[in-house]
Amino acid sequence: MVDLFSLIKDTRAYKTVAADKAAGRLSHAYLFVSSDGVNSDGYLKIFAKLIMTGFADERADGLIDNGYHPDVLTFPKNGEAVLKEDVSTIIEESFLKPVESDKKLFLINNGESMNASSQNKLLKTLEEPPKNVHILIHATSEHPLLSTVKSRVKKLVIPPFSESQLIAALKSECPDMERLKSAVCCSDGTVGGALSLYGDENLSETIDAAVDTFLNMRTSRDVLEFSNRIMRLKDGIKEYLSVMELTCRDFTVYASGGDTVKNKALFRRVEKAEGFTLGALIYIADRIAEAKKRLSANGNPQAVLERFLFAFLEGKHKWRKL
Repeated sequence: MVDLFSLIKDTRAYKTVAADKAAGRLSHAYLFVSSDGVNSDGYLKIFAKLIMTGFADERADGLIDNGYHPDVLTFPKNGEAVLKEDVSTIIEESFLKPVESDKKLFLINNGESMNASSQNKLLKTLEEPPKNVHILIHATSEHPLLSTVKSRVKKLVIPPFSESQLIAALKSECPDMERLKSAVCCSDGTVGGALSLYGDENLSETIDAAVDTFLNMRTSRDVLEFSNRIMRLKDGIKEYLSVMELTCRDFTVYASGGDTVKNKALFRRVEKAEGFTLGALIYIADRIAEAKKRLSANGNPQAVLERFLFAFLEGKHKWRKL
């Protein structure tokens, strides 16, 4: 089992909530932003235990871990999206007194899945919850959240973890060290991303697709072929974009005269790709970030991918002429 606590405890987000608790000034609502949606439930439970017990009550902490603590309620109740019915339940339950402790916590996973109506319905409770009620929201992206929601919460970012942190946390779960290193290097700095790549039987094919994009995608006529190839892979565009991001980053470092290439084996496969000026690489890196945002905002995966591939070619040819 992955020890998420070993990763979270050194983040500014964790230290901020710990300091708020120690000073007796816990916020009524926290928004935790992390691209790791796979482990959002685990992260929220760590913060729940910090707030409720400070990890000093083994029984209560066990109940939180197993989802049975009567004063720690997790949403959505069904499926992955937070529905209006979930928000109604949160509002109603917030007025009921805690059963076992002096606080009541509501943990909201996939906060970015709330539609505008649900968010508006939650506003008053976010702004003025009953005494000793705290709402913890995890979102993979803050962009789908209304500005009125964001203004009523204390936003804390859980940043991507370093390669060394991820390898240390995952090595007992992932015994093939070489495969783990490749997965971590090509991940987006999240536990979920690294585990997904480690367990992806198509990891080498995903890397091959990224390498071939730099080496062999030359005209717009190639876009459909590459798009279909990538979408056939497990999790398709998500892992592909992560590998492209790392490759582009290393290529940019090399083009700038730097020597801090992160994945030398991968970079050696693309370093002879022609036509990529520093300007083109910076442009492509921006388009990768844009594609990841569109994907996290529930954009159509193949449409997001094809938009990126066309932009990739545009950047390459545009900057070659300048």
